[in-house]
Amino acid sequence: MSDLPPLPKIDGDFELMLDVFTHRTVRMTSGMVEDYGDTQRLAELGSKVFDLVTTYHLYSERPFLTAEDMQRRRLEIASDTTIIQWLQTYGLKEKLRIAPSEINVLNDPEEMRKYFYTYIGALYIRNGLNTIQQWISKLIDPAMDVKLPNSSPQAEGHFQPMSPPPQAHGYGQWQGYNQQPRRHSPAPSQASSTSYQAPQTGAFHPPPPGVPPPPVPSSPPAMMPSSAMSLVTLALVNQTAAQKGYQVTYPADQTGPPHQPTWTVRCCLNGQEYGFGTGKSQKQAKEEAARMAWTNMGWGPT
Repeated sequence: MSDLPPLPKIDGDFELMLDVFTHRTVRMTSGMVEDYGDTQRLAELGSKVFDLVTTYHLYSERPFLTAEDMQRRRLEIASDTTIIQWLQTYGLKEKLRIAPSEINVLNDPEEMRKYFYTYIGALYIRNGLNTIQQWISKLIDPAMDVKLPNSSPQAEGHFQPMSPPPQAHGYGQWQGYNQQPRRHSPAPSQASSTSYQAPQTGAFHPPPPGVPPPPVPSSPPAMMPSSAMSLVTLALVNQTAAQKGYQVTYPADQTGPPHQPTWTVRCCLNGQEYGFGTGKSQKQAKEEAARMAWTNMGWGPT
């Protein structure tokens, strides 16, 4: 168990990482964070994601396992002993901030399982499913290389665009974006990708080597009404990016005196900047950057 694959890091969100590593007994607030809610929701999401990637790993093994063998192996992999060993080997138990009076939580298998699932849930909304699949598969069998199937209907030639929803006024018109089929867009090759023309208000940075940028919209994005833009939340941008197979990061910089800071946050997809925002709080700047990226990627209604 000591020779484990590298632990994936939660991309570009210090506040989320801090929340994951903070037990509810010492959490300052009990309300919902706009982006993801709370760690209880992340744990519920993470448990389903872990079950999915474990099942898909067993499904991919050769020779084929029977359905009964897959169920048995999945229970073995998800045992309390295995999960606690993973947490200990990665040093995650030591990172959990907890009230001294609740130190026994570290020896509670159910609490540690929930902590592990919380980490996976956070990874899913920030890094995407493929990162988790590769990580968990290497935990199960370091010699096995498991890749997710191409989930894009267009790749198989079966995609039929849906007819546009009827036009309506106000909020009903904005809901039209939800009627479009959800699919992962295949990433373009390095040779065929083109550079995105950034707005004059900010500088765009090239993606890191080996990571293709998101595809360029086929036409310049149309400006959206301010009332519609107010409905674009961080959660919506992050969810849409994850569904389309992109990694979202939010590099942030702070300037000015500590009592009156100015935050500048960039929204990057696969390492390339597609939006930025400024504000008196990091949250405000982050939301502005996410909305700009949403518009620049053409993810709004057409």
